[in-house]
Amino acid sequence: MGVSAMKINKSTGATSAANVERAGAGKLSAVTAKAAAPADEMTLLGVPDAELTPKVRAALMTLIEDVRVLRSELDQTRARISDLEGLADRDPMLNVFNRRAFARELDRALAMIDRYQAQVSLLFIDLNDLKKINDDLGHAAGDAALEHVAKMLTGNVRQTDVVARIGGDEFAVLLVQADEAIASAKGKQIAAMIDAVRVDWHGAPFHAGVSWGAIEITDGISAQEAMTLADEAMYAAKKQK
Repeated sequence: MGVSAMKINKSTGATSAANVERAGAGKLSAVTAKAAAPADEMTLLGVPDAELTPKVRAALMTLIEDVRVLRSELDQTRARISDLEGLADRDPMLNVFNRRAFARELDRALAMIDRYQAQVSLLFIDLNDLKKINDDLGHAAGDAALEHVAKMLTGNVRQTDVVARIGGDEFAVLLVQADEAIASAKGKQIAAMIDAVRVDWHGAPFHAGVSWGAIEITDGISAQEAMTLADEAMYAAKKQK
C-alpha cells in the first residue's frame, strides 16, 4: 500500500509539474499575443489595418492630407480676417482707432456704466488751425501735425483707454474709471505737452496747439448725446482762446 501510494504521489507530482509548465507556457503565449495585438489591430481613420486594401489605404492617406491642407488654409484665412478687421478699425493715416471703431467702444462703455456703474469720461481734442498749417506749409505738414497729436495722446493715456480720430482734425479719448475731474486734468496735461513740443518738420519745427473739452458720461445717456456734449465742451473752450 505504501509503495502504491508513493508511486501515485510521484505520478501526481510529475503530472502537476507538467501542468504548471503547460500553464506557464500558455500564459506566456497569451501575454505575447496580447503584446502583439496593437500591431495587428492598428487602424487608419477607424479602419483596422487588416481590412485595408492598398487602394483604400491610398484613398484614406489622400483624404488625411486634404484635411491637413484645408485646416492650414482655414487657419490662414482666419488670420487674414483678423488682420482685415484690425485694418477696418484703424485710421488710414494714424495709429489710432477710426470713428467706426470708436463708436463700438463707446457703446461698450455705455453698457459698463449701465451694468456696473463704472465711471467713464469722454475727452474731445481739436487740432487748432489745421487749415492754416495746410495753407502755409502744405498738407504734408498738416499730416505731421495730426500725427504729432495722435502720438501725444496714445503716449499719455492708459492701455485701457481708447484713442480715436473721429474727424479731420478731431480726436476723442475714452477714459475708463475716470470722473470728469480726472478727465479735465488729463486734457489739460496733454494740451500743455502738445503746446510745449513743436512738430518736427524738415528742420523747421512749428507749433501745433489744441483745444479740448471733457465730460463724464452719465447713466442713461446715449452715445450720440455723449459725443454732442463733449463736442460742445470742446468748442466752448476753443471760443475762449
